[in-house]
Amino acid sequence: MGFKRKGSRVDVSRAGRLQRGSLSVPCKILDVSETGVKIESRLFVKHGDALQLVIDLEQGNTLSCGLQVIHVRSPKFGAAISSISPEDRERLAHILDDHMQNSFSRR
Repeated sequence: MGFKRKGSRVDVSRAGRLQRGSLSVPCKILDVSETGVKIESRLFVKHGDALQLVIDLEQGNTLSCGLQVIHVRSPKFGAAISSISPEDRERLAHILDDHMQNSFSRR
């Protein structure tokens, strides 16, 4: 059995919003990596769908990115990050770095 993921996933359990055209629905981001996310949402999605995701961060900040759905097991789905600004990529790197530091400091 081969590994498909390039990076490790980090459990985040953060609130967010999915957008498809003019439709915007709340979602829960279950985990995140440098290249993708796992989301729980009532939005009907299918493999290949393109979506926008906005993740709520601390102090009123947000992280936005484009997604492409790659795996669906309703109400959860996995999506690859298809577009992200350099600033938001930096925010994502900080989330992953902070989680790694916190998990090592607990040991």
